[in-house]
Amino acid sequence: MALSLPGIASLAALLFTWASVEQSGERLQIAEQGQVTGRFNAAVGSLASPAVDVRLGGIYGLERLMRDSPPDQPTIVSLLTAYVREHARGRVAGSADAHPAADVQGAMTVLANRDPARDGRGDFNLRGVRLHHLGYMGMWDRARQRVIGINFPEADFTSADLSDADLEHARLTGAGMAGTALQEATLNEAQLADADLTHADLARSQIRRADLRRIQAAGAHFDDTNLNGSEMEDADLQRASLVRASLPGAILRGADLRQADLRDADFTGADLTGADFTGAKNLSTANFDRTVRKDTRGLPA
Repeated sequence: MALSLPGIASLAALLFTWASVEQSGERLQIAEQGQVTGRFNAAVGSLASPAVDVRLGGIYGLERLMRDSPPDQPTIVSLLTAYVREHARGRVAGSADAHPAADVQGAMTVLANRDPARDGRGDFNLRGVRLHHLGYMGMWDRARQRVIGINFPEADFTSADLSDADLEHARLTGAGMAGTALQEATLNEAQLADADLTHADLARSQIRRADLRRIQAAGAHFDDTNLNGSEMEDADLQRASLVRASLPGAILRGADLRQADLRDADFTGADLTGADFTGAKNLSTANFDRTVRKDTRGLPA
């Protein structure tokens, strides 16, 4: 027993040390959680300030918190989208030249550059917001030496006003944009595959080399729109208006253009393999020079 006492003492000391470390870790974790809560409350409090610079500070404080504490991102996403909905409804009514306020643009920029993989159950509802002349929100990736587009996959922009918005390189895969106003918007090289653009207005927009595969765009307006080189495979364009639309080199394999208005549309060099033009209007005025027409329906020989 005498010989075993030093060993027992060492074991007791080791257990005591382990318990102390465990308690210190728990205290540190509690302190960190308290810090996060304090930062969150301070940022949210700033959003109610009458001073725009204070509100911007709160918005960027939430951005930093979203990066430092990923589990809080769903809550912050829901909070910022609610902020935009509250502050961008009717704000530009009656003024075609009005731009989003600095705080709204800031909130949209923070949302645009987040990591969507951490959204969880965050509520990305931007239905009916008015964001005329929304500024560019992409970022320059120094490592890859290219522009990274904004991240709004599966966002809900139903009936929103994004006319003249700069959404170049945007990732809007599967986004809900039915009835959305996108006149004169810039969507070059944007990813819009599987997006719902039913009855959306994209007149006079720039949508060059964009991914528009499988979009639902029945009844949408593409009048005077530049769609050069865009991928529109299996797109639903029934009853869509493509008056004077520019589509040279576009890929429309399997697209549905039944009853679409094609007056003066330019399809030069487009791939129309398997596309359906049955009942399309004003075919005689459209330009189909050098198009690929294998298994295409509804076009004259």
